[in-house]
Amino acid sequence: MPALFNYILTPSSKEEVLLDTPLPLSHKHPKHWIHITAENEEKLTFLFQKHNIHQLTIEDILNPNSRIKLEKFPNYIFFIFRGFHYERNQLTLKNFNFILTPNQIISLTLDYRESIGNMIEDWKTNNKVLSKGYEFIVHKILDIETDHTLAITQKIEERIDHFEDQIFSNAKSLDISNVYSLRSSLLSIKKGMLQNKEVLEDLEKIKNSFFSDEADAFFRDVRDHSIRILELVDSNIESISSALEAHIAISTRKTNEIMKILTIMTAIMLPMSLVAGIYGMNFRHMPTLEWEYGFVSAISAMGLLGFLMLVYFRIKRWY
Repeated sequence: MPALFNYILTPSSKEEVLLDTPLPLSHKHPKHWIHITAENEEKLTFLFQKHNIHQLTIEDILNPNSRIKLEKFPNYIFFIFRGFHYERNQLTLKNFNFILTPNQIISLTLDYRESIGNMIEDWKTNNKVLSKGYEFIVHKILDIETDHTLAITQKIEERIDHFEDQIFSNAKSLDISNVYSLRSSLLSIKKGMLQNKEVLEDLEKIKNSFFSDEADAFFRDVRDHSIRILELVDSNIESISSALEAHIAISTRKTNEIMKILTIMTAIMLPMSLVAGIYGMNFRHMPTLEWEYGFVSAISAMGLLGFLMLVYFRIKRWY
């Protein structure tokens, strides 16, 4: 995985970008795509000398927590799209930054991105995409990332199903913290996909300026996939809420069963303790104290009282 991944691509060529000179405004081929791995503000400012890129745009590119948005400037369109990476039960948010000009598309990321890297590395196959227009490069990246997010959501759904199975199988190794982690991941995906959907809708409004009519259907398809993800996320969040409610109900029921048993045991022992307490008093003259069968009769009386109370609880159906 390269630390820096900088290329200028046309339908017939792939060249590494020279970072010691500013990015060109145009290329010998009218359709071209530039991808840059952003390093720092100074370097980006240097590379964009000819493009007149606003300083706030550069700050948004370098900020991994920038809000998903689309902004129009006199000479370019800037928008951010959010992708997701899920590994070891941890969700990572990754922004994809795009600058659209009448002559070129520039994509910028803070590190290597597999979706873009695979396209560039296999450029002999993917160069046909750029031949249709640079908007199809944008679509392909957004489509790959959206499908990847869908796969993440489905993976989380499988873990939720496993959690539900554990609940109803009375598994003892149930980890509630993992469930709340899944819920947090789903909420993050929902927030990001809602913002992505807004960006796609804004892109549709400016399609006449930058995108061909042919590309419109492809971007609608990405938006439809985003809606499907949102529906799946909402369904999974509801499943988690229902599963947690079921877990709480089952736990409460178990606790009540235990308390009921302990209460019955305490109630049965109470009269026995009363008899034992009476005969444990240090009075010199007590009935049956010197009787040969006193101990046996006291134990028998306690046992009979306990049995009678057990029968009474059973008649009342308290257990």
